[in-house]
Amino acid sequence: MIDFLSRHRALLLIMALSLGLKLLFVWQGEVVNPDSATYIAAAQKHAQGLYTEGLRYYRMPFYPLVLAGVHAVIPNWIYAGQVLTIVPLVLCLWPLYELTRRLFDQQVAFVTSLLFAVLPAFNTSATSVKRDPLFLLFSLVAVLFIVIAYQDGRLRWWLFFALFSVLAILNRVEGVMIPAIAVLFIPIFRPSVSGTKKTSLWRFLIMVGLVPLFLVAVIAGLKLAGIDSLSRLNEVVVWGRQLALQKFFLGYQALMEKLKVFQETLPHADLHNNLIETVRHYAPLIYLLGLMEMLGKIIFPTSLLALWAKRWEKIGSKAKERWILVALCVATIMLNLVFSVKRNFTTERYLWLAGTSLLPWVGCGIVVCWHRYQAKRIVLLLLFLLFIGAPLAKTLSVVAEKQDHSVVEAGQWLRNYDSNEMMVVMYNDRRLPLYANRAEDVRRIRNLAWLKRHARKKKDVTLVALYVSNKKNEDTAIDGFEPLKTFAGHKKTVLLLQRKGSSDN
Repeated sequence: MIDFLSRHRALLLIMALSLGLKLLFVWQGEVVNPDSATYIAAAQKHAQGLYTEGLRYYRMPFYPLVLAGVHAVIPNWIYAGQVLTIVPLVLCLWPLYELTRRLFDQQVAFVTSLLFAVLPAFNTSATSVKRDPLFLLFSLVAVLFIVIAYQDGRLRWWLFFALFSVLAILNRVEGVMIPAIAVLFIPIFRPSVSGTKKTSLWRFLIMVGLVPLFLVAVIAGLKLAGIDSLSRLNEVVVWGRQLALQKFFLGYQALMEKLKVFQETLPHADLHNNLIETVRHYAPLIYLLGLMEMLGKIIFPTSLLALWAKRWEKIGSKAKERWILVALCVATIMLNLVFSVKRNFTTERYLWLAGTSLLPWVGCGIVVCWHRYQAKRIVLLLLFLLFIGAPLAKTLSVVAEKQDHSVVEAGQWLRNYDSNEMMVVMYNDRRLPLYANRAEDVRRIRNLAWLKRHARKKKDVTLVALYVSNKKNEDTAIDGFEPLKTFAGHKKTVLLLQRKGSSDN
């Protein structure tokens, strides 16, 4: 134990730093993300053994089941979800450190882990309840075991790779790309494996074949437990069928047709190379540029500059093996590009794996700069501030920002006001019923216009909770309702409107 602590002292210190930064966000009391209400509502049903009801809230049961397990230890659902976010993000430092150490060296591993610990993209998510941290952890561990298995050749590493690949797939269906990357890198890794430890091709294929076998076993186990849906795993088959039938991009084609119609309403629509025509012709490239911008924000713009120093690095013996990180990054970007084209949407957290797989290259650039200018202390200080200090300062500045707690205050007040849950309440924000401890109400959420229209029609609705912006002049009046309580924040306000004539608790 003492030997382990001595050898991994630097990593443990970085983990402590990472944990401390994330706990600052929890202490700050930032409101959780909207999706958290869906996950917690599903987990509550799973915890009660109502698996079919849980699947109605969210169709992939793995994450809500894990959340329900954490809740058995931590009674508060929001804190349980935040622990399930913070702990995986801190634990990600181990596979990232070990992966970087094996493909680069220990100095690069230290710098890469330190950068990951201070990046705002991962720290600002500490208060959220989302699947992405767990997916990132399982994916990094699976990729680490790919590298160890190729370098070592022992059977157990392939078993671990298969296990964590399955966990990644169960968490997010995009995890299917990890076994695919493992297969593609046979020609690159095999020459590095020598002697009696050399892994034969047939053994490797058997180990990769364990991934679908493990998946089938998990599906069968869930069915025996009464959970007969693993939902979005069949999207891989559906997407493949749509590609074969040339129906995959029907939504994209419909969007382009709408843009063509919109183009006719603008000046000079009949002239070539106008704005909308250019957008239609280069839409995939525009999507890709948007993804590159998101990727740059994850790594942080000033830290990204360290890649320029890679031009001074001497090519080592592990240069080919490192390309597995590039393959992981490119595969994630391409999946997001396809998703963007198909759904006209993506978000930064979908690119976490791509950003993390590039961090060792950034860390390598920082170390190269450090060695090149080690005699110039002023330059070293400036480089440290640029590469590490800037993202850390951004993280701390977000912590220092004033938070809007109107949702929390309104939810907690409603929990006490209607402690017996006798009132029928409608909301336009999913977090309001979460803080009011009314998970059943999560599925009723709609936009403001829908809510106002249906609140008037449904006579059983006795209370309406509106979460509105302070800047926008939104019409919050609803016929038959009168103001009950207002919770004002510096950005948004919660208005509670009660039906006229209804009795107070």
